[in-house]
Amino acid sequence: MTQMKARFVKLAIGALVLVLITVQSGCQFVISSATNRLFKDLEASVLNSDDPELIAAGIPSFLILLDGMLQQNPRDISLLLVAAQLKSSFATAFIEDVDRQRRYTTKAREHALTAACLVNTKLCNLDTKPFSEVKSVIASLSQSELPLLYALTGAWSSWILVHSHDLRAIAQLSKVQLLAERMLELDETYEYGTPHMYMGVFKSLVPPALGGDSEKARYHFERAISLSEGKNLYAKVLFAERFARSNLDRELHDRLLTEVINADPTVEGLTLQNRLAQQRARELKDSADDFF
Repeated sequence: MTQMKARFVKLAIGALVLVLITVQSGCQFVISSATNRLFKDLEASVLNSDDPELIAAGIPSFLILLDGMLQQNPRDISLLLVAAQLKSSFATAFIEDVDRQRRYTTKAREHALTAACLVNTKLCNLDTKPFSEVKSVIASLSQSELPLLYALTGAWSSWILVHSHDLRAIAQLSKVQLLAERMLELDETYEYGTPHMYMGVFKSLVPPALGGDSEKARYHFERAISLSEGKNLYAKVLFAERFARSNLDRELHDRLLTEVINADPTVEGLTLQNRLAQQRARELKDSADDFF
């Protein structure tokens, strides 16, 4: 705990020093290179933390700093992508107030869409373009654009999740699914098989009784778990929550959640997510008798 706090203090001091240097020198190169490294280090620190409570308390200060950097450099693609990922993750993992969740995920989606437009002008206005145009543009993306696809899929999915009351938001799900499908085509192993995890969730949204394809959903979840060698615990949690509950499979539900709770969460790049997965697994297990 003390070590992690010290690291956050060092990052904060570094950021403040950087702001002062930038203001005094007006050097754009300092902003784009040093700041990007700073926030990439921050992102790594957050992802590898085993203390969700500390992260929940510390992240808002860094988001304020990040917003300040983006005001000075609104076209910095790296900063936009880091902001999109941090804000969408923070909103869905740590914020309970729905209005705040909607504000954060809206900003996250805006950052990701802006970054996409800056990377490739054909990607501008993806949210308002006709589906056929979006499909054609997404199909043309190459492996070098996987980080963009990953950030955009995550931010856009989070936005839809917290705006599920709005049919206009739900209508955009088909476009986000195109992003996940393209990720699968380019590299199904990306980020521990996350493209399959997204597809598992998407395929589980329509229950079997209403024509959903539960076998495809199962395949994608199982493939995500296999590709991560069981290290991505959230894939198992979502498999239980989105698939097992939808299919009223209590045995699968309880087995997956028990595996998550008993697993070692410490994995490079997944530790914080795995800690949160274990928290969610306990909540789902505690509510299982009421659900089934």
